[in-house]
Amino acid sequence: MTEQPDTASREERTAVLVHVDAPQLPFLAGALQRPFTAVTRDGWSAVLVTDGIDPVALAAAGDPESLAVVLSSDGESRNLRVCPPLSALDDQREWGAQLDELAEATALRWGPAETDAAAVASIVSLCDLDPAATARLENYARTPSSPLLLESVLQLLGLPVIAAKIVEGQRELEDVEGVSHHEPRGLGLSLFDSASVEPSGSGLLSRVQRAYVRRPGILLALGGAELAVGAGLAGLAARGGRGCRVLGSVSALMLSDAAVQAALYAAVRARKTR
Repeated sequence: MTEQPDTASREERTAVLVHVDAPQLPFLAGALQRPFTAVTRDGWSAVLVTDGIDPVALAAAGDPESLAVVLSSDGESRNLRVCPPLSALDDQREWGAQLDELAEATALRWGPAETDAAAVASIVSLCDLDPAATARLENYARTPSSPLLLESVLQLLGLPVIAAKIVEGQRELEDVEGVSHHEPRGLGLSLFDSASVEPSGSGLLSRVQRAYVRRPGILLALGGAELAVGAGLAGLAARGGRGCRVLGSVSALMLSDAAVQAALYAAVRARKTR
């Protein structure tokens, strides 16, 4: 079924697109000390902004080496702001003040307020767009407000368009694959939440984690093997002789890791049954 944009005026929705994958979201909730709902795609997360969440603080809490995008729509007016990476800011000055200063310089607006031409140039520089992409962005900035503009700009920037679909009301969160809700939790619980969720990225670590989340039996098999090896090494260490201390240390490490694998298996299974 073709998705139909919601063109009627409604309450404004705001989302922040940050370079944070699903395993990092529990820590993000802890850093913000606020609950939130997010959708992950290709190593990025579209976080729905609710009361009490500062969009700029949320953008800054993501990958410090990557830009973030704050976008909003009420069905008539639309805004898209590109926040530069924190690593690109002056580390001698407070980052919040610098981002506030850049607010208008990196924002595209459609509706009553018009986009400043300098903002397009700033975004072109931040995103290192080539001449063809620059021309397209300039054209989008001049285009009257419409439901597909935010999606078009994100696509041009090479970013997941799911954030635009959410703020435009094209997709309800409960119907979106990869949606998750996060509450601020302690570090230990956040670690297990992080390790038991399926990443959306394509890196090696993401592929490894995705494999064991989809097939948690891998964890049980690995833990069982470590348990057997650890017990065997413990037996050898108990006999004494040269190297017994080393064998004992390795045995303890293997047995501890086996316990971690078992706990992680339980966490993954518990998440699957929710």
